[in-house]
Amino acid sequence: MIFDNNTVYQTLRVLVCIFGTLGMVVSISRIKKNKRKNLLIIIGYVVYSIAFSVLCIRFLGFMPFLRSSVLTISLPGVVITFLIADESLSRHIFCCLSELLLSLYLTVGVTQLNTLFGGGSGTNLLLLLSAYLIVIFAEAFFLRAVFLNIADTVIGGWGILAMIPCSFFILTMVLALYPAHYTQNESFSVLFALSGAVLLIIYYAVFQYLRLQYRYRMEEQDRDLLRLQIENNKKQAKDAERKAEEVRSARRNIRQTLSAISDFAREGNAEAILDYIKEVSQRNDISAPARYCGDPILNATLAAYSGRAERSGIEVEMRLSLPEKLPVDAAELAICFSNALENAVNACEMLPKEQRKIIIRCIHKPQFMFEIENPYCGQISFGRNGLPQSDRSGHGIGTRSITAFCEKYNAFYSFSAEDGWFKLVIAL
Repeated sequence: MIFDNNTVYQTLRVLVCIFGTLGMVVSISRIKKNKRKNLLIIIGYVVYSIAFSVLCIRFLGFMPFLRSSVLTISLPGVVITFLIADESLSRHIFCCLSELLLSLYLTVGVTQLNTLFGGGSGTNLLLLLSAYLIVIFAEAFFLRAVFLNIADTVIGGWGILAMIPCSFFILTMVLALYPAHYTQNESFSVLFALSGAVLLIIYYAVFQYLRLQYRYRMEEQDRDLLRLQIENNKKQAKDAERKAEEVRSARRNIRQTLSAISDFAREGNAEAILDYIKEVSQRNDISAPARYCGDPILNATLAAYSGRAERSGIEVEMRLSLPEKLPVDAAELAICFSNALENAVNACEMLPKEQRKIIIRCIHKPQFMFEIENPYCGQISFGRNGLPQSDRSGHGIGTRSITAFCEKYNAFYSFSAEDGWFKLVIAL
């Protein structure tokens, strides 16, 4: 059945495999927002694949086409989907090759099942199309959110993980096509089942690894939250101690004032009393605490970084319009501000004092939005995902925490660098 010289059938089969595989890749990947460009790229790839498949099957035969499809169809597919995907290269290769491997197992499994029950070309196409649709639906509605949420916490290691689907894809292709087609190889079914079982075990181990990385990241975020709360508590305790000392000092000053007024009163010097009262009234013995918003955690965070910036000789320009009730969890928003301001302060501390400045703007109508700007020195490079990149160890954690916050609350975020100024914009 599979070797019938039916160019139309083979072309339809290839078309189903191409669209099915593309659908699976898109279902678990972030795609760039330029829909028109993405559509043109996909259409170009599909046209090329169909034209090449028809010509190769017609003039060279089906087996030469299958044996060359890794380089002529699969590899260009990886490159094409990378052009439309908003992912890093290593992570895209892992996802794309995993879907190619799954597509290969679907194609082989459906063909074997169809052959076992004596089905024809029509039933084979129908079964193959149904299998792809089921997998795409399951990945899009059940796997996508979980996978992206977990995968976003794993920054490195995707290149090593990509070796798993790459090696199994080559192994399965060799088993299926050499020395003959798998429908003519009696031992293939056993090898296919064994390799599938091993692959399931390996991918289960990969999932456990990714889940552990996700749990570690969540625990790290909890530690950041606890650290922020502890720092705020310490600051509040210091403020309370400072206020108590100011109150004690004010009481001493009051006693001294009353004593001086009594002395002037005994002398009958009314003019001296009035002058002294005027002088005392102009004093400001107790400083008012900085208040940026009604939430104590976020207010303490802004006050802490404002004080740190002041100690580092950084001018801070704040234009804040914060609501009394925040639209998101106050502690998580405080961590987001903390990471952004930490990066801004660190960047300013590397500049001459006359260039150090941080601008913070925030509005809550018509929607909650804030932006933080600061000058920087050197060069800032951005990845394909629009995030600033850093080669220094320990750097980039704050940026990942900010993006995780935005992903959780479905917020828009933008990092940009222009004319020596770095800007972060977040809109909820």
